[in-house]
Formats: sequence, structure tokens, C-alpha cells
Amino acid sequence: MRWMIELTGRGSAILAAAALAACAATPGGAPSASAPYLGPVIDVHLHALGASDQGPPPIAVCPGAFIRAHDPAEPWGRRFLGLMKEPPCADPIWSLETDDELRDATLAELERLNVTGVLSGPRERVAAWKARAPDRIIAGHQMNVATTEYSAEEVGAYFAAGGFEVLAEVTNQYAGLAADAPAFDAYWAVAAALDIPVGIHIGTGPPGSPYLFPAYRARLHSPLALEEILVRHPTLRVYVMHAGWPMRDDVMAMLYAHPQLYVGTGVLQLATPRAEYHDFLEDLVRAGFGDRILFGSDQMVWPGLIEEGIDAINDADFLTTEQKAAILHDNAARFLRLEED
Repeated sequence: MRWMIELTGRGSAILAAAALAACAATPGGAPSASAPYLGPVIDVHLHALGASDQGPPPIAVCPGAFIRAHDPAEPWGRRFLGLMKEPPCADPIWSLETDDELRDATLAELERLNVTGVLSGPRERVAAWKARAPDRIIAGHQMNVATTEYSAEEVGAYFAAGGFEVLAEVTNQYAGLAADAPAFDAYWAVAAALDIPVGIHIGTGPPGSPYLFPAYRARLHSPLALEEILVRHPTLRVYVMHAGWPMRDDVMAMLYAHPQLYVGTGVLQLATPRAEYHDFLEDLVRAGFGDRILFGSDQMVWPGLIEEGIDAINDADFLTTEQKAAILHDNAARFLRLEED
């Protein structure tokens, strides 16, 4: 696939990017506001999936191009799969056809782009991927409380034994459950007691989510449902995956009221037009929350989403180079306490 062989990425064009940064410098040599960040990246939202887990491969995505008017005479699921089989853009990002190809391509992208990522998925698959690239993978535990086979005590024991490092992605929203659903109370308590960082899906899924996942509801996009959980467990480390988009006011209200709360950018470089993504991001930064935004690619079966997500941050001219570094690395290092290792 083209994303695998073209020499257009950060990792394959460091010298060119550095030259561009030098050209963008002020006469005194200081980098301009739009100079790219070229250092190590932390991606807090990666998935260890099988190649067919998002549909029969190969399938493609078009960043920002899947928000479409739809005639309900045709089932949305069939239409959505059709858009991935015949993508409506000139330069789609294609998936891989086998599990091994997907794993190897994802790990190769992490190495090429100098990315360390929080990887979630089935325990055995996460462990297998980490064994191949231990310096690139932070083990995450994905769960939905409506379907999990593990009790809160078992999750805690697995964490204590070193089986995973982050409880993410928590996908309760797909079961129609808000962050404060009583069914998840015991897991919040264990995460607080054992200092487990938690990444929870609050925000957008694929377009037309209720017609793909019958219990999914847009009203659950608001992070306000986290408030009583944070007050009850003030030592919790939580990041809102998908940043609660598009609930700007609710997100900013929560960030202002709860200075320990973070948000992750996962999937926004794909699900929203770039202008909207940048507008949303700029609102958060302008409001003073730039030190609590974490980069996440939400790489599922499209390894090219990692570079797409990094480029989306580096292309944001309203960010200084220091702010790009914070989003792409520094904030996550602080949140995950990696500097203490």
C-alpha cells in the first residue's frame, strides 16, 4: 500500500523536515510558531486488532470524508462498508489483509516514527505484540463492562502482576452506559486504589454509530458524567478518549473544574474534517488546557492513521513548536509518569 512505500513520513524525511523548520525560523534563529515537532511521540490510543475486525479486508478510510447524508432506504451498515470498500477520496488509507501483516506494519510505523504507544486489545494479542517490540508498547487492557469476563478484582490482580499498565480503552459507551454507570463502580475503585491510569471512550464513534451498535447514544458524548467519579476518587488518573468531541463547553467545564483530568485526540484526525479538528483543538488550547491534551491515533486496522494523526498536530499553525511537543509527547509522559521510570 502507498503509505508503506512512499518516502513522505516524518521518519523517512527528518532531514527535509528539519530544513523546512530552519527555513521557517526567525532571523535570530528561533523556530517559528509553525515549525514541526520532530522528537519522540507517545500515542495513548492504539489497538491490537485482527485484520478483519473492522470489516472484510482490505478496507480504506478517508480522513474527514465519512460524514455523509444517507437515504435510510438502505441499511447504514451496508452503506458504511461500501464507503470503505470504495473510498470517496483520492488518497485513502488502506488496511492490511492478514493479522500478521497488520501487526508487523503497525510495529514498523511505531519504529519509523519514533512512537511509543498504549496498545489495547485482547490480553494475549497485546502480550504477543509487546513481546515483539517491548520498547514501543505500553500494555493496555480494553474492556466493556457489559461484556467483560473479568471482575474488578481480577483486573486489579492482573495489573498488580504486571500484565498491563493502563486500563484502556474502556468502551462502555458502546453498551449505552455512561461513565458513572453503577456497573463500573468497582472498576473505578480498583483503578483508584492501585493507581491504574484509565482511558475511557467518551465522544464520537464511527458516523451512524447507533445503527452499527444498537445501544450507542450521542447523548453519552458528554464528559460531565465523569464528575461524580472524579470527586469520589480524587486520585484517579483519567483521560477522555476522543476528547468528548463535539461537546466543547462540557469538555472545557470539566477540564476547568478537575485539573487532574486529561483528554486524548484519538480518531479526530479521521472522523472530523481537518478544519473542524483544528478549530476544536484551538478552542481547548486558547482556553488554557494545552498541557492536558494527549495525542492518540486510534490506529485500528489502518497503520497509516498514526502518521496522519501526527501530521494533523504538526500542521496546526496556531500551535507553537513547544505546544506540539506537549501534545505529541510531554503531556503523556507526565500523565503516565514515564519520567519516573
